[in-house]
Amino acid sequence: MSDTPGVLVIVDQLQGELRPITLELLGAARELAGKLGAGVGVQALVMGHKLGDMPQRLVWNGAHEVIVVDQPELAEYSTLTYRRASISVIDSMPKPPHIILCGATTIGRDLAPRIAAHYETGLTADCTELDIGEYEHKGKADPAKVGTYHNCLYAIRPSFGESLKARIIGPWKNPQMATARAGVMIPCGEDTARTGKITPFTVKFDKEDFISKVIETVRDVSSTVDLIKAKVIVSGGFGLGGADGFNVVRDLASVFKDSAVGASRKTVDSGWIPYAHQVGQTGKTVRPAIYIALGISGAIQHRVGMSQSATIIAVNKDEKAPIFQFAHYGIVGDLYEVAPILKEQFRESFATASVGAK
Repeated sequence: MSDTPGVLVIVDQLQGELRPITLELLGAARELAGKLGAGVGVQALVMGHKLGDMPQRLVWNGAHEVIVVDQPELAEYSTLTYRRASISVIDSMPKPPHIILCGATTIGRDLAPRIAAHYETGLTADCTELDIGEYEHKGKADPAKVGTYHNCLYAIRPSFGESLKARIIGPWKNPQMATARAGVMIPCGEDTARTGKITPFTVKFDKEDFISKVIETVRDVSSTVDLIKAKVIVSGGFGLGGADGFNVVRDLASVFKDSAVGASRKTVDSGWIPYAHQVGQTGKTVRPAIYIALGISGAIQHRVGMSQSATIIAVNKDEKAPIFQFAHYGIVGDLYEVAPILKEQFRESFATASVGAK
């Protein structure tokens, strides 16, 4: 393993498949490592069983070194076994990583706090930006901490209902840790010419690591909505007027390949559509090629989840709706009249385009 403290990414994988957040974190980690200075690398820690070519794919996607813990005990995610594996790997390093990044996923939100608690270090959750900078501490409450700190991780996340950005630091001790939202960091892209080191590691588990066991995992894939991978998202808001309004949303989405149906928080809270479709602060963060908002006002809670979309098209009968302030194209009108026209126009326009029509 590398002797130079760098950036460690905890890989998020499910049933042998890399989650998109891992590729995004590798892209962010390479940027951070570059700002930390020459010779600072990116390590990826992947845990599981029968991982196949995943370690090599992690190298191709930006890791300078991949630490592989491939053991039967890690076939299914369990808090205690994955905690033990993570801590064993980190403890074996000559120096702890300067930064540890995890995805703000179900697994990441469970595992990251356990690692942070073990090392008595800080953890910033649900970040949308990451940066490196200096910090001068002038507080008199703890004189021992007064001074200038270099190469601090600036973990940036929305606060106060997404109206402000908070820059959070914890320079007192390494590792400095953060979890990042899916869909906000940019992968560096897979390059099969990249080379890196793959380091196997064996963990010795203790009896207490098996106090709880995963007996069976049942996944309802039929209800899965993959908003993150969709190239086109058509979302409905409270302006639909009721659950039946999503029929219009689905109809417009059906004209595209690789499309998905999104929703605002208010429609989900009203029971019009399942939570899996929610876009925004408490839902998914997405960046599709095209985002079409039907009857969505554009409150800041929703904006933060879709403002990075390449093209935003808004339809709302209220010309003063906030969404028109950041949409690339806006149509003031009745969505029930506009949506069918859009469908036909897109069908004709995308007949030969890359996003395509069905």
